[in-house]
Amino acid sequence: MIFALRQPAVLLGLVVGFVLGIAAVTSAQRAVAGSRWRPRRRGALRPLGGSARRPRRPASTLLDPYGVACAVVSGVGWGPRPPAPTGLRKPGPGPLVVALLVHGSLAAAGLAAYLAAGGHKQVLTVPTDVLFLVVHGSPLLSGESVVAQMLLGFAMVNLGCGLLRLIPIPPLEMGVLLWSRLPRSPGSRRLAYHLLEEPWGVAVLIVLLLLPLAGQQPLLLKVLSALADPIVHAL
Repeated sequence: MIFALRQPAVLLGLVVGFVLGIAAVTSAQRAVAGSRWRPRRRGALRPLGGSARRPRRPASTLLDPYGVACAVVSGVGWGPRPPAPTGLRKPGPGPLVVALLVHGSLAAAGLAAYLAAGGHKQVLTVPTDVLFLVVHGSPLLSGESVVAQMLLGFAMVNLGCGLLRLIPIPPLEMGVLLWSRLPRSPGSRRLAYHLLEEPWGVAVLIVLLLLPLAGQQPLLLKVLSALADPIVHAL
């Protein structure tokens, strides 16, 4: 988001969209999971030859500090880890579905409002990297009204955060879903433990979102931009 400082209205839309989107997703996931977010007590992943760590109680905040830091720098981020089921049950697709529905609805509403506010549809039809251009406050947006810039920033940050949930790296929803269902062979069990119970997944996400690739966009941001292009072009 810091790169959008040259377009203050876009920056405001990005901030509002990110905070509202992440808070709405987290609240909806907790509501679906139950009135309380309960840590796993049985069946936790264990490193080979060791005992399971006592899981930390999740913070009451609706934001994740690492996800916020990535959003500030790259333009997209994530919220707290989704609620984990108790007992021996494996995580289901519920948190992922909730996240996609909430972010998708906010993005669709923001884009519809952007066009209704007189936003130029040509901005949405640039050949590539619409998401990257918006979250970095491209001069391409200078011809838009203040309201249109805010709405476009609001929409695109939710689109980017929604697509980020599909990346199969914990603590993102798709990552938790897939890595929790690996076969329980010794090698996969050890790898799943490190990614699900330790902050290695967060470290990988930070590198992929913040480290430029050969002077270009960070790899993960490039992937998200490529995924967003056909969605925006379909409008």
